[in-house]
Parts: sequence; structure tokens; C-alpha cells
Amino acid sequence: MADSLPFLAGQLAGSVAPETAKRLGKLMRLTNSYYSNHIEGQYIEPAELSQRIKRREAKELGLLAITHIQTQEAFERVLDRRSSEITWSDMFGVNLLKSFHRRLFVGAKDADLRVNEGRLMAPGRLRDESQENVVVGGHYAPAWEVVTPMLNRLQQVYGSANDPRSQLLASMAYHHRLAFVHPFEDGNGRVVRMATHLQLARIGLGSSLWSISRGLARKQDEYYARLSAADQGRRGDLDGRGQLTQAGLVEFVRFMLSVCKDQIQYTREAMAMPILRERLARIVQFEPRFIRAGIKPEGARAVYLLIIQGEVTRADFKAYFNLHDKTAANQLKELLLLGVVEAPSPKSRDLYPGFPVWFAQLLFPDLHRRFP
Repeated sequence: MADSLPFLAGQLAGSVAPETAKRLGKLMRLTNSYYSNHIEGQYIEPAELSQRIKRREAKELGLLAITHIQTQEAFERVLDRRSSEITWSDMFGVNLLKSFHRRLFVGAKDADLRVNEGRLMAPGRLRDESQENVVVGGHYAPAWEVVTPMLNRLQQVYGSANDPRSQLLASMAYHHRLAFVHPFEDGNGRVVRMATHLQLARIGLGSSLWSISRGLARKQDEYYARLSAADQGRRGDLDGRGQLTQAGLVEFVRFMLSVCKDQIQYTREAMAMPILRERLARIVQFEPRFIRAGIKPEGARAVYLLIIQGEVTRADFKAYFNLHDKTAANQLKELLLLGVVEAPSPKSRDLYPGFPVWFAQLLFPDLHRRFP
């Protein structure tokens, strides 16, 4: 499976126009945040989250769902701009983990920072700095004294992988081992999933087109069960050389690879041309927002071609309707108001596809859903 994932991810990336992928990236950051917080038992409906982001009020910016989006975007931008400088080993650095945690929890409400005995967790502080041991469910995390040495050892082992296949497997295994160490008093799940997303992005597998957190939320019970199984001690003399079970870790890696494959295939199927064209036709015909806006059936074809191409001129887009110029102009105006078409300015020459949450949820079935 590790050999097929790069091929599937490459197929997906090659099938989506760059400008469309760029705009889907905003949607998938929100999706990652929604599901990563969903796994932690916190729910904010995506449509509401989207509106809160736009308001950018101080009381909104401390919401963990919003800081997750901002953190992912910030680190993706750094990766993109400094890809030649950032080594694979850097992706496992202790300071990077502390930066993730600090950015995710900076400005958080006291209720989200409160840990044992009513104390407030300091964002970015490791357990060996706070000198705290923790028990999560039935998992007794390693003693605080060994947190940094263990993190350094994980970087040494998994950061030394030097080919894409080995790096993929290293990222999947590190996901469990980092969760096992439990380096922070709280918030470790969010940090671990952020690290995995960015590691996959670093090797060209993680992208703006699919969400690993969505896949983990869909199989949350199995996710936790696989994590727990890999926490166990060796099952005998043939089960690896360390203290923890190697067989359990291998099973966890296989599970993670299957989650990645499932989510890549989900987006590939949703973006397949025949399916996309038929779904858009039904959306334009039956969705009340399009009906109230008076969008004609020809609008489905115009939006479909815009999504496929990623960027078209205003003149070409109106021509897609094959209607009188004034009618086509009015249709474009309504689509702009709906947010399904975007323009940098009222008179800009070029147009781009838009994916407001309500539209994306119609275009991608079950994109945002509360999985049991």
C-alpha cells in the first residue's frame, strides 16, 4: 500500500487545476480543523466556523478550531516557501512540536487550557518543563524526565529516512510513537495530527485536496483501538527489539495507510468529471439557493467548466451559458453573490471557482459529518 499511495496522490493532483486546488485548500483546512476537533469531542458546524473566521473578532480567535486553521495555513506557507531549506529530520524537531502546540493553544480560553488540579497549561511547554506525569484513559505516559530524550530519539530514528517510501512509513509510525510519549500535558492529539499532515505535505503526499483527519474521524473507534494496541509491550522474543510491540506498530501503520488511501480515493471520485458534471446539474436544479437566484440549467455547465479549468476570463464564462449577453451577465452576477464564482474585483478580467461551505457540502457528499 505504501507503494500505491504516491501514484494515487499524483493522479489526484494531476486531475485538478492549480487554481481549483488552491481554493479547495481553504476548504480542506477547515475540514481538517473540524475533524481534528471532532476527534477531541469538540464540535463547531463548518458553516458557523466559516463565518466566525470571516468576523475575525478577538473573542473568536481563541477558538481552537480557528487556531487550528491558522496554524495549518501558517506552517504550510513556511513549507512552501522554504522547502529547499527544511530537511526531513527538521519535521521531527522538538522545537517544531513546541511551535505547533504554542500556535494551536495561544489565546485559548481557560477552559481549554485547564488541566489537573485546576492549573492552566502553558502553550508550547513540554511535560519535562512543567515536571508533570499524566495518565490518559488507561495509558500511563512515560515519566516526564524522559520526554525530551525520547523525542530526540524519535527524530533520530524517523528523521533519518532518506527515500519517499521510507519517509511515508516513518511518518505513519511516528504518529503513534509521538502520541505514546504524550509530550504535552494536553492537546497532544491535535499536535500529532498536525505533524502528520505537514510531514505528508513535505514528501508531496499530503495536499490541499484531502484530509487525513476526516479519515481518522470516520474510523475513530478503530483509530483509538489501534493506538492502544501499539502501546502494548512486546508479545514475545520475536516481536521487535524495543519495549513496545513491533507487530502492533506495523498494524497501526497499515491502518493509517488505509485511511490515507480511502481519503485520496474519496476526493478522486468526487472530482471525477462525469460525476462532477451530473452532481452540479442536480445541485443547480434542486438546491433552493440556486432556484431563488434564478440560475438556469446552463449555469451548471458554466460552473463545471470553471472548476475543471480553474481560471477563465469573464467573457469566456459568459459564453459558456450560450445565452444572450445580458442574460449571461445577470447569471454571472448571481453566481458571484452566491460565492460559487469568485472575482478579485468587480471588474476583474479573470474568474475563479468558489467553494462556500454550503456548496462544498453538496458537491462532496458527507464532507462534513458527525461520525458516531
